[in-house]
Amino acid sequence: MGYLGRWWNLHIWRYLRGGPGPSAGAASYTVIVPRQLAPRAGQDPREVSYLLELEGRARVVHLRQKRLLVPEHFVLFTYGPSGALQRDQPFVRRDCFYHGFVQGSPASLAALSTCSGGLRGMLRTAAGSYGIEPVPGSATFQHVLYRLEEEAGGLRCGVTDQELRRQAALLPGARRGLAAKQAPEEAAWWTHTRYVKIAMVVANDRFVQLGRNETRVLQHVLDVVSIGDSLFDPLGVRLFLVGLEIWTQNNLITIGNSINTLLGDFNNWRKAALPSRMPHDVGHLITAQTFGITLGLAYVGTVCYTGWASAVLSENMGLYAFAIVFAHELGHNLGMVHDEGYCKCNRRVCIMNAYHEVTDRFSNCSYNAYFDLMHRPEAQCLFHPPAPEAVYTLKKCGNKVVENGEQCDCGSNFDCEKDPCCQPNCTLSPGAACAFGECCEDCQILPAGRVCRKHTNVCDLPEYCTGTSQWCPKDVYVQDGAPCQDRAYCYHGNCSSHNRQCKIIFGKQATVAPLVCFRELNTQGDRFGNCGIYSASKYKKCQIEDILCGRVQCKNMKKIPSLENHNTILQTRVDDHWCWGTDYHPGMDIPDIGAVRDGTSCGPDKICVNMSCVTVSPGKYDCNMTKCHKKGICNSQQNCHCSYGWAPPDCQRKGYGGSIDSGPPPPVKSRVRAAFVIIPIFLECSHAPLNFCYKEQCMGSTCHTLHCHSQLLGCFPRLAAPGVPP
Repeated sequence: MGYLGRWWNLHIWRYLRGGPGPSAGAASYTVIVPRQLAPRAGQDPREVSYLLELEGRARVVHLRQKRLLVPEHFVLFTYGPSGALQRDQPFVRRDCFYHGFVQGSPASLAALSTCSGGLRGMLRTAAGSYGIEPVPGSATFQHVLYRLEEEAGGLRCGVTDQELRRQAALLPGARRGLAAKQAPEEAAWWTHTRYVKIAMVVANDRFVQLGRNETRVLQHVLDVVSIGDSLFDPLGVRLFLVGLEIWTQNNLITIGNSINTLLGDFNNWRKAALPSRMPHDVGHLITAQTFGITLGLAYVGTVCYTGWASAVLSENMGLYAFAIVFAHELGHNLGMVHDEGYCKCNRRVCIMNAYHEVTDRFSNCSYNAYFDLMHRPEAQCLFHPPAPEAVYTLKKCGNKVVENGEQCDCGSNFDCEKDPCCQPNCTLSPGAACAFGECCEDCQILPAGRVCRKHTNVCDLPEYCTGTSQWCPKDVYVQDGAPCQDRAYCYHGNCSSHNRQCKIIFGKQATVAPLVCFRELNTQGDRFGNCGIYSASKYKKCQIEDILCGRVQCKNMKKIPSLENHNTILQTRVDDHWCWGTDYHPGMDIPDIGAVRDGTSCGPDKICVNMSCVTVSPGKYDCNMTKCHKKGICNSQQNCHCSYGWAPPDCQRKGYGGSIDSGPPPPVKSRVRAAFVIIPIFLECSHAPLNFCYKEQCMGSTCHTLHCHSQLLGCFPRLAAPGVPP
């Protein structure tokens, strides 16, 4: 080997041992050049694939961009030379964290980020675990791929049986942890999405170890949380980093040689200092201090307990190895205890093994403990993703949030160079009348009559720019209770019916099932039919008057539809009918497509609201066809929305339609006139009866008949022809 080759190996070795890459645990390494593959036709833009050399041959790694890892306005807390707390909102890329797999390798895992210009993270296949890092300064996209040592090194977690008993005297979560140290029973584990909001604190010694570079610390923490997010993904758990605090001057608590003492001290500091500025479910402290063979310690089952949701982690290892420590201690916070001999995960060891080893799977025991916690009311904090308004936002010019005293906010100087309407000092540019809003275009307020919010269905109404404001008027819709298509009623801007819902789910040939399907299934109170879900496993039976408001039951399904992940199609035979529906599991971050929609008709003068059949009460409104002189309809503000040719507020004089809430519609010759006249619902007044008829339905030898009912209504819907005033 020549001098250059020896120098290169030495350079890589130093990089592996002491540079920004892995510092320990690398069994072997090689230098590779990954190649990004061209996207396939129709490929989701959030997906990307790389070709790289792995295990001696070319392998394709498929990746998909993550979401919800950090808030839009991420907050970083540091301390100035005088010890004063400093708040900043650094730019954090949210589009560079990926989760995926290695093609041709079953049960493989890839957790990578591209935030630093290369691939950083881990790959796991059946043959072993690998870390990958970009080579600093490489002009040819070179990366170091290193195999991670998988043998136990004698380092372990501090949650011993003795520690668990100590916690059990204080914490209900730890008491459940002791009870969980038995072989798990077979259970129906549903991986419903849960969201863990994490506040991370980096001690001063770790900050110094990373070169006193705040950006580097932030990126490292993001990489750790991203890998942890991938490890928890099979359980349906998403990790969300709400904020980061770095003790840049000195440690705010004493960090000695006892990790038990440190956990207690950090927990006391956390619950006193962090919740007001970083609302979180759990807080973790990262330190470079070593504690003998102990790598971390956490309070068990405390993730939603404000007073105990803490863990401390000792970091003196590579990125992926430390991410396993982080996931292990977070697993304790989520109710998991150490694996016993009977715990399995299709790996030699699992993440909750007491001794640290490189792995990527939680065991069946861990699943059992986690889902036990999820079935308890104290886990409610994990059921919903973090609301944007709940995330701390630092009020200052340059954060892209328009606050009191600001006319606009275009962000950084670089961002403002691309914004012709707003200046870096958060004032409008000379000559600009606006910088944003539905009625702002080219820095000027749009003229009156321009459509700014189109109607979306027969029960919605359009809105128009006023000519004086950059904002579109408030969204209004047809008054609740107005008849619409398919014998339905308008409700909150939608026209819903069983038939329409069946077609949306199962295809255009599907229709509502016979009444017997609703009566037989929705009165059972199970996944096939119910009127609500109390918890993960308890369903509410429908009362007989509410059966049409529980789970929608359909017929004529000709082809299995392509539904979003985690939807279950149910087929039940009732008498001579096949009843089709869908199942829903609480905690999913997708809509429940199978619950009968609010506003669906469930009988004469009745609609479904919150899975109950309630009476429609048009009389409670002070707006009716008489007020609108039979030339308009009532909107959700109880004002008249006039047909084209008549003017608000009461549709008595000539005009261009609309309401006092909608903004002024355009004149008849306006190019956007069609946006108003093609509104498909107008009400003609008549004294014709509106009939509601239900056929006789039988169950075995018992038949029930819902009689036909005629109600004298003043209005019924008809379609307006485009370009012709009704």
